[in-house]
Amino acid sequence: MRLISRSVLREIWPPFLLGFAAYTFVLLIRTVLFLADFAVRRSAPILEVANLVVLSLPWIVVLTLPMAFLLGVLIGLGRLGVDSELTALRSCGAGPAALYRPVLGAAAALSVFVLALYNLVLPPANAALERSMARAAATSIVNVVAPRTFREPRPGITFFFDRVAADGRSFEGVFLKLGDESEPPKRVIVARRGGLTLEGDHLWLDLYGSTVHEVDPADPSRYRTSRNASQRLLLAGDLANSPGARVTSERGLRSQSLSELWRSAHRKETSDVGRRLAWVEIHKKFAIPFACFAFALVGIPLAESFRRGGRGGGFALSLLVIIVYYVLLTSGETWAQEGRLSSGLAMWLPNILLLLLGAAAAFGKATARPPHPPRPLPEPSPAASARSLHPGPRPRSAPARMLSLLDRNVLKRFFFALALVLASAILLAVVVDYADKIDEVAEHHPPASAIAGYYRYFLISITLQIAPFAVLFSTLVGLGILSKNNEDTAFKASGVSLWRLAAPVLVLACLGAAVCFAVGEYILPFAEQREARYRNVIYGRPPDFGTKSEGSRNWYLAGNGEIWHREEADPARDVLYAVSIFDFDPDFQLVQRTAAREAVWKDGGWLLRQGWTREFAASAPTPYRTFLEERVAGDAPQAFAATRRRPEEMRFRELERLIRRLRRSGYATASLETALQTKLAQPALLPVMALLAVPFAFRIGRRGALAGIGVGVALGILALIAAAFLTKLGEVGALPPILAAWSPNILFGLAATFLVLRMST
Repeated sequence: MRLISRSVLREIWPPFLLGFAAYTFVLLIRTVLFLADFAVRRSAPILEVANLVVLSLPWIVVLTLPMAFLLGVLIGLGRLGVDSELTALRSCGAGPAALYRPVLGAAAALSVFVLALYNLVLPPANAALERSMARAAATSIVNVVAPRTFREPRPGITFFFDRVAADGRSFEGVFLKLGDESEPPKRVIVARRGGLTLEGDHLWLDLYGSTVHEVDPADPSRYRTSRNASQRLLLAGDLANSPGARVTSERGLRSQSLSELWRSAHRKETSDVGRRLAWVEIHKKFAIPFACFAFALVGIPLAESFRRGGRGGGFALSLLVIIVYYVLLTSGETWAQEGRLSSGLAMWLPNILLLLLGAAAAFGKATARPPHPPRPLPEPSPAASARSLHPGPRPRSAPARMLSLLDRNVLKRFFFALALVLASAILLAVVVDYADKIDEVAEHHPPASAIAGYYRYFLISITLQIAPFAVLFSTLVGLGILSKNNEDTAFKASGVSLWRLAAPVLVLACLGAAVCFAVGEYILPFAEQREARYRNVIYGRPPDFGTKSEGSRNWYLAGNGEIWHREEADPARDVLYAVSIFDFDPDFQLVQRTAAREAVWKDGGWLLRQGWTREFAASAPTPYRTFLEERVAGDAPQAFAATRRRPEEMRFRELERLIRRLRRSGYATASLETALQTKLAQPALLPVMALLAVPFAFRIGRRGALAGIGVGVALGILALIAAAFLTKLGEVGALPPILAAWSPNILFGLAATFLVLRMST
């Protein structure tokens, strides 16, 4: 290999590897959060969690390898152009082939690797991941039903449980209604404890200490109870094809090999849409690997022509090209499925456009005229010379007067790095999320306003999630540039300490923490609710789907622990029809059951009409009686129509009041208390990340911004894993909620303090 080729490749590989690590880290965030919940709540073995991580990597890697290669080409060759090394090569007689030969050779090798990965590794990995995730979802009580909510795991069974047991796998206080949802509860089961068992493809619900209650609606006096030490119900008889289990392990198109896709595309019984989708996947298996080659062809002329921006400009340019490419790719899938474009043209269109852009840029570079010699400057007039020798005071804005020249210099570099990091992470997250939802968009055809609304609110939540990592990266890069240019040495020689250099960044991080808390308190709850509504529209569901769990539209859990069921309701008249009320003791044993033809809200309580009540306490003198009218206490009618919200959709004080109310009722609130503390701990992580980055920035700054990005990726991965697992430990009660939420801040704060004390300022 020629010396020039080796030099070019040496410039490309460092930013390529760092870009690959950074992009993969961004796309792994959601996977890490899910697997942390999976590992902690289900006490999954570490090998099972590691297997899911490995199976999740191939689909991420095939996306991030081409992205990282474009970044490597633009930054590596851009550095040669900024330092005039490309000009020196041309002056020595090295033509364009000196650049194209090593870059295209590396692109060809990488394309072959991605092609093999996409066709040989990705299909079986996706199939194994689907099977593993189906089994995980089936055996995870969190995915079947959340505590204190109602759901139908399969038609004919309404399922409710009071709390998660200490082991995180079983649940306590089980209530089941058997029969069609439209019918009144004739047969119910109450159990002290329950759990899920997976045997082959059969999902069983095991109940312990259960009591079956059966009533004859025609004659309520005929009532039968049967007690069982243990009882078993079948929730799903075939996980692979049972919609009632809410999981599926059917092999989708993305899990099929090239030969299987070819057979699907030529099978006569395949629908037109299915045939088009099969051809989309066939072409995609070759188009995405070829993207490495297309990125190289467009990256070389762009890097040569991009002089002044340096590595930051190369990063921004690569981000723009990547976003355009993947937007066209995901949109092409929709166009192909709808029949507006052929499958081949839809998948190859982004590559074709990149090749045309690269050819046009290369042709323009080759035919560009040499620059004209500079014209001599005119002699300045005496008046102009006098003004230049005695310049007047320059007006400064109010913010500029509040900041010194040093502060403005530091913050300018910090804000530049922050803008690049936030833009790259946010846009990458949007593109990947849209690619994940492209099938739903093609199937349900939601209006453009719903898609735009979803991503408008999605940006708020994703920005708050990545804000600590963005501050970490920006501090490393911004202060690292000072160290690389030896400006920190010059400042120290002038009596300015490193603490003074880092002070504006630390102050800004504290202000950013306050802003993030305010956004999380006053904007995020509303944004999360609107995002969920727009997501339901994209998935073809009613906008309010999920605000009340499936199967819970006729059920309500009262504040005093009673379970209410009604067949119909008239909100205008505050009337409930065909009402059933179930009252439990602290051990979740049914002590009283009441039914009435209707319930009317009157004078701050409910007036039941034409009903009966039955008591199950041993000391009850009259276990069964009827009534014409009877008043009972209960929640107001508005509570029956209220939506169920997640902690993210609630403000701090609102969530705090909910926790106090549940704690007084004797319910476990570890999960909600952890979420409450996280509302404070997550914004406070911003100044901690900035403080942690300061000693690293001045230690490794001389190696350049890329070294800072590499350290930022490593620290970000550690922070993400620590925060994810410790928070989940708090949610299941393994750690005190305040300790679980604040542990990442404490751990990284102590590490930052130790490194700062050892730093020579």
